[in-house]
This record gives sequence, structure tokens and C-alpha cells, in this order.
Amino acid sequence: MTPAAVHASAGAPAVSVILCTRNGWSRGFLEETLQSLLAQSWPASEILLIDDASSDGTPARVQQAYPQVTVLPNAASGLAAARNTGVAAARFPWVAFIDDDDIWCPEKLAEQLAQVQASETPDAIVYASQVATLNSHGGNPVAWATPRQFAAWPACLLGSPIQPSGVLLSKQLLSRMGPFSEQLKEGAAYDYWIRCLSAGMAIHYSTNILLHYRQHHPQMTAMSRKVEHFLNIDAVIMPHLAHLAPALAYRIHSARLLNNLRSLLNHSGISAAVHYWRASAPRPASSLRTLSYFLLDTIVCRAPHRLRPALRQRTMQLLIGKETPLPALRPKHSGHPM
Repeated sequence: MTPAAVHASAGAPAVSVILCTRNGWSRGFLEETLQSLLAQSWPASEILLIDDASSDGTPARVQQAYPQVTVLPNAASGLAAARNTGVAAARFPWVAFIDDDDIWCPEKLAEQLAQVQASETPDAIVYASQVATLNSHGGNPVAWATPRQFAAWPACLLGSPIQPSGVLLSKQLLSRMGPFSEQLKEGAAYDYWIRCLSAGMAIHYSTNILLHYRQHHPQMTAMSRKVEHFLNIDAVIMPHLAHLAPALAYRIHSARLLNNLRSLLNHSGISAAVHYWRASAPRPASSLRTLSYFLLDTIVCRAPHRLRPALRQRTMQLLIGKETPLPALRPKHSGHPM
């Protein structure tokens, strides 16, 4: 009997891993990703590789080198559709996602499933990994500050609280929330976390770093396309702002604009910031409260690392207010059935 079968037969949580790829073999990272999945101290019950119409022979190469991996086709319809294809095919009650350029630490599934077993309401929780970034040119992983200030509704509208490759969630939650939106150009996973939080779900982070998130030029969030990325994500955010009181929506919208301009000035230069400003519409004027948040948050970005999480949560509270907004319950998005 395989280790996965032993876990399943003992009544322990069983996990389907969904790995989405397009031309992953030729990009050079896929094998390391697969090896990290197979090296888990708590083995997955199945690994589903969803191939989004690769042209480099990825499906055949994976089937030959890793016969324990199930390869499923996706008709060049994008990452959100690939994730939906994987969820529809998953046979086990827990689902974990990973992209084809990231790496799991060996205890990833074990630690998150221990959280599941310790929780009274696991089907209402998105389990998220703490993250270290990994440069494609080598070097040691660098710990990434966990964005806890975004891990609640509506603070999540200012930034994504989760890296998709580090998430674990139940099929019941996936069924309740519906599929990833295939109509979005970019940010379908971020949109999903917003939907979860606005519907009253919670995020629980791992105690340890469990994901190595690889940074490299061709990826969708690469620095060279940062302006395009911000504009696409702004479009994702706009419908969610409509579920807030106008004054709060206005503050969050203007705070996003300021935060994005700060990021562009720091990493991409003045021309990128001007391009983003001109392309952003509408451009709300910042209130005194929003400006106070932005100035304090900018100062906190330069505070000692150990102090930043608590301080950033306090600055977020200044922006949002003391009263917690009610969840914005919405119907499931249309798409593939779960």
C-alpha cells in the first residue's frame, strides 16, 4: 500500500494537488516543482497536472518521467480555466494549488493539514502558506513579509493576502464559492480570495515558511509589466468596491492608487508612475484620512521588519475605520461546475 493510501485508509485528510502549466518543461522549472510535490512528508493522494495546450511536449515528458502524475488537457483557455478543470477532476476532499515555477517545502501539506485537523470550522478557512521568494538565478530564498494587513474584508481590496501556490482549501468551500472567473484577463485567484473574505471566510497562515515563490522575468507579475498588471488588477477591484459604503469605497480606491504609484516610483521609475496615473480612471482625490494612512504606511515600510505586521494592521484600521463592514454576500460566479 502506498503512503497516500495509508493516510486515506486511516481517515486522515486526503489532498488533490492541482499543478497548472503551459510549456512548463521548456521553461526549466517544472521538474523541480514536481520533485517538491513528491518529497512531501505527508504525500498527496493525487497530483493532477493541468496542461494548457503546451507546444513543447510537456504532457508526454511528464507522463514518461513521472507516471504517478495524472495529466489532464486544458484547451489553451488560461490559468483560471485550468484551475477550474483541476477542481472538477479532483477526487479528494482537500485541494492544493501550485504553479509550475514554485516549490513547496517538505512539510507544506503536513503543517497545513495539522491546521485543518485542529480547526472547528475547516470548511470556512483558506489555509495560506508563509512565503520566501526565490530568484531564478540562484541564491538562498528570502523571507517575504506575510501580508496580514490584507487578510480581512475589505482590507483585501488594497492587496492580495495570499500566493495561490501556497493555498489549501476544502472542496466544500470551492463548491460554495463557485469557480475561478475565466473572464478576467489577470488576477482571477486574487478575485477568488476577495470573494471568500467578503462572504465571511477566514485566512489562516502557516507558522513556518512553506512556499518558495520564484521570481523571474517571463511571469505575469514581472517588473517589466508592472503598470499593465496594476491596471488589470484595478479592473478586478472595481466591482467589489461597489459593495461598500461610498465613503469607504472612495478611501480604499484612492489608497490603492497611492500605493501603486509608490511601488512604481520605487521599482520602475517616474515614467512608469506617470503612465499609470494617466491610464487610471477614475482618479479619485485623496481625503485627509487616506493621506494619513498612506504617509503612516510609507513610514512603516521602513520600520524594523519585526514591527511591520502590527503597525501595518494599525494603519489599515485607520483607513477602514473601527467598525467591521458586513460581509458582501454574493451569488456564485458562472463557469465550469465544481
